[in-house]
Amino acid sequence: MKKTSIKKTGEYVYTETLENGLQIIMVPSDKVKNYYLTLNTKFGSIHTDFKYNGKNYKLPKGTAHFLEHLLFNMPDGTSAHDYFSKLGSSINAYTSYDITGYEVYSNNKFKENLSYLLKYVYTPYFTKELVASEKGIITEEIKMIGDNPASEIVYGMFRNIFIKDERQYLISGTVQDIKKMTADDLYLAYDAFYHPENMFLIITGNFKPEEAVAIAVDTLKDFEFPKYNKPILKEVNEPYKIQNKYLEKEMNVDKEKVTICLKIPKSNFKSLKLSDLELRLYINLIIRVNFGATSLLKEELLSGGIITNSISTFLTMTDEYIIQAIMTSTDYPDYFIKRIKETLNTLIISGDELNRKVNSSVSNLIMGFDEIEIVNGDIGEDIINYGKYITDIYSYYKDLNLETAEAVLQKMKKHLLAITILKPKEEQ
Repeated sequence: MKKTSIKKTGEYVYTETLENGLQIIMVPSDKVKNYYLTLNTKFGSIHTDFKYNGKNYKLPKGTAHFLEHLLFNMPDGTSAHDYFSKLGSSINAYTSYDITGYEVYSNNKFKENLSYLLKYVYTPYFTKELVASEKGIITEEIKMIGDNPASEIVYGMFRNIFIKDERQYLISGTVQDIKKMTADDLYLAYDAFYHPENMFLIITGNFKPEEAVAIAVDTLKDFEFPKYNKPILKEVNEPYKIQNKYLEKEMNVDKEKVTICLKIPKSNFKSLKLSDLELRLYINLIIRVNFGATSLLKEELLSGGIITNSISTFLTMTDEYIIQAIMTSTDYPDYFIKRIKETLNTLIISGDELNRKVNSSVSNLIMGFDEIEIVNGDIGEDIINYGKYITDIYSYYKDLNLETAEAVLQKMKKHLLAITILKPKEEQ
């Protein structure tokens, strides 16, 4: 087992890779009484087109999410929900664009919880009857998503900004996609993506790392895993175009919800020789200075009655693009859009602002270790985005400098822009 210091936090991460390939990442803490387990696979909604064992496959959209739902079922007719309920543990699962995770939250019976989490995830059981029954449940879920403004903000933004990237589609798939789903599709997805070498277990909170590894080894010793054949995902060449520059939709909202989304080519920054992590930190810093809670623009719009709350921001990266969204609720969408566009054309950064934001980020980093769910989530995001947990993020923050920030700022100005507005429904 490897023990690594998480720089400037006083915390340590313990890592172990089992013989079957499962990576275990652990950050123990005696400051809390509970613990949080997540067993994750690098398989999300965008992973539908791939080559596996020499053959090309195209899964229905929504397969990762459908598989997540069915994996709780056990061959003896019970459900993982039944077992964890008896233990008094809180469990859930989630599917995103690029990961599926199974989680357990508890403050006792660590061995039972961890052991059964591994057992049920590594015991796939999909029958025609179970698939047929689940189709109705997921169909209703899809209908609820369609009526949910919070979901539509994200999906609407991605539908506008992407041409080929599968983030433009519902993680759950559409009702038509679900109708196509078969048990064979689910077993194919499971075999291709649920091998321990494509998965990782994260444990945070009050536990002993040595015991956790011993439990995992003992639980999985009787499971047989085939040799890992890594699926080869089809490359998506997303063009430098957008679907819609402007789109409005009526929904059950009290104020107009405006999302201004930038599609920025990573190639803009090639000459700066920055890693994805460094680029993300610089852009986050620039956006916070210009649109964040302490920005001049936010104060102007708030005092002027244009917005009644903060401006929200959201950043995600694909292989080729940085997607930066700027969002708010307002009764004056045209004016808000005008001021955002003006600010984007005159982005600023200063040495003092850079230092303040860096110090704030470092402070948040240290305080974040009091929240075991946040630590667990940060580890997962790092593994998906950068291939490993970044234990020296402090050094990255301290290496940020004004000269590079100004260069990034200038190169951000080359972008495409799409606007989505959710409008209150007109009274009939």
